[in-house]
Amino acid sequence: MQNARKKIQPLISTTILNWNRGDLLKRTLESYIKTISVSYEIFIIDNASTDNSREIIEDFCSRVPYAKPIFLAENRGGEAINIGLQQSRGKFLHISENDIEYLPGWCEKALDLFQNFPSLGQLSLFGPVPEDEEVWEVKSCILRHSNGRIIYEALGNVGTTSIIRREVWDLGIRIKNIKTTGKFLLPDDAQLSKDIKNSGFIVAWADHYMVKNIGHSAYEFEKRKEYYRENYESKYWLKEAGWQARINRWKHCPKPIRSSFLFPEEKISGEKSLPNKECSEPLLWSMIDGWTAEVEVLEFLYTFVRLIKPHFAVETGTWRGYAAEAIGKALRNNGRGKLITLEIDKDSYQVAKERIIQKKLEKYVKVLNQSSLAYQPPEKIDFLLLDSDLSLRGKEFVHFLPFLKPGSIVVFHDTSLEHEIVRKDAEQLIENGFLKGFFIPTPRGIAICQYTGKEGIKINLKRLLRRYRNFLSQIVKFLQNRTRMK
Repeated sequence: MQNARKKIQPLISTTILNWNRGDLLKRTLESYIKTISVSYEIFIIDNASTDNSREIIEDFCSRVPYAKPIFLAENRGGEAINIGLQQSRGKFLHISENDIEYLPGWCEKALDLFQNFPSLGQLSLFGPVPEDEEVWEVKSCILRHSNGRIIYEALGNVGTTSIIRREVWDLGIRIKNIKTTGKFLLPDDAQLSKDIKNSGFIVAWADHYMVKNIGHSAYEFEKRKEYYRENYESKYWLKEAGWQARINRWKHCPKPIRSSFLFPEEKISGEKSLPNKECSEPLLWSMIDGWTAEVEVLEFLYTFVRLIKPHFAVETGTWRGYAAEAIGKALRNNGRGKLITLEIDKDSYQVAKERIIQKKLEKYVKVLNQSSLAYQPPEKIDFLLLDSDLSLRGKEFVHFLPFLKPGSIVVFHDTSLEHEIVRKDAEQLIENGFLKGFFIPTPRGIAICQYTGKEGIKINLKRLLRRYRNFLSQIVKFLQNRTRMK
C-alpha cells in the first residue's frame, strides 16, 4: 500500500478524524470512495475510539490502496488532524469529520471553485443555509461571484469539514483544540478560519451542499442523545440548553417542499434572509441563490405575466437570468410579447445570455449588456421589473417614466425592511401619486404597483428633494413636457 501511494501525485489529500460513531464513519468512508474522481490520498486518524471503529478502518484500508490508517493511543482531539496534514502531498488539503456523506461531483465542484476564486483559502462543503432535516442555523455571509460561479464569503467560521489550499498549511497555520468543559476535545475551527482570513485569503461556504451533514440531523440527535448531550455540554458557549433550544426551534419550523415547477433541474435551498417583524419565518421560502428573487417570487412573476399578457416588458438587473427565464416562459406561453433585460456586469450578462439560449427563449427575451439608465426603449412599456443595484431602483423608475403606459405594472424587488432605500423609493412614489400598489412581505420583499398616468400629480418638493436630489429635475421636466403636449 505504501508503494501504491508513492505512484501517484494526489490532487486532494484527505484527512478524516474519527472518535467513536463507527457506523457513521463507515458511511463517510464508503460515500467518499464512491464519489472521489481525482487523484487522492486519504488518512484516517482514530482518536483512541472504544467502539468498532478500528475494525471498520482496517477493512477499508485493506481495500483502498491510497488509504492509510493512523491509530492514536490517546484522544488528542482536533489537533490530531495535523498528523494527517503533515503527511499530505496534495495541492488541496481536505479535512473531514466522521459524520459526512459525500455526494457525487463534490470534488470536481470544489476544485472548480478554487480555480475560479484565486483568493479562496478555505471552502466549506456546506452551503450557508441548513437543509431542512438539519438542526443547524443560517450563517452570515456575503455572495461573491466569478466566471459564472458563486461562493458565500463567511463573516464567521465555516466549521471543520472543508478544503484548504496547500499555501495555507505552508504559511504555518495549524489546527488547535478549542477549550471545552467536558471530555470532548474539539477542533478550534473558528480560530482556523480566523487565521486563514488574517493571512489574506477568503473563507467561504459553497453555493449549495456538496455533502450531507449526517451528524446534525434531527434523526441522529434522537438516536444518540447521550453522545450529543455530552458533546454540547462541552461547548461552553452553547451547553445542553443551547442544543435543546436548537432542537425545539427545528421541531416547530415548517418543512416546505423545496422544488419549483419552473426550475425542476435547479438545486434549491431554504432562504438565507434573516427574520424581521414583517417576515418572521423566512425559511418557509426557497432560493436558488442569494441575489436571485425567491423561488416563490419567480413563480409569481411567471403567473403574473401569464395573467396580464404584456406586449413589451423591461427588467433591470438580469443577474443570472432566472427572472428573465420565468418571464420569457410566460411570454412564450402567452404567444406574444417581448422582454428586454439589462445587465451591466459582463460576467453575469454572459451567464444570463447562455441561459436564455439554452432555454430557447431568444424570440421572447433579449439580454443587453448595458446600463439601465442609458437604455432607451423603442416602444411603450407595460411591465417593468426593477431588480438591479439597490441604490438605482428609484432613479430607474424616473428614467423609464416617459416610456410607461398609463396603467402599466411596475414591480420593485427587495422592498423588505432590510432594504430601506428601495422600500422608501417605492413608498415615496406611491405617496406622491405616480404609483398605486402594495407590498408583499416576502423575505426580501416585493412591491406590486401600477402607474397611474395622472397629469396633475401633486409633488411634495421638499420631501422629493431629500429623496431624489440627483434626479428631481428629470421628474419636473417630464411633467412640464406633458403639460405642453396637452
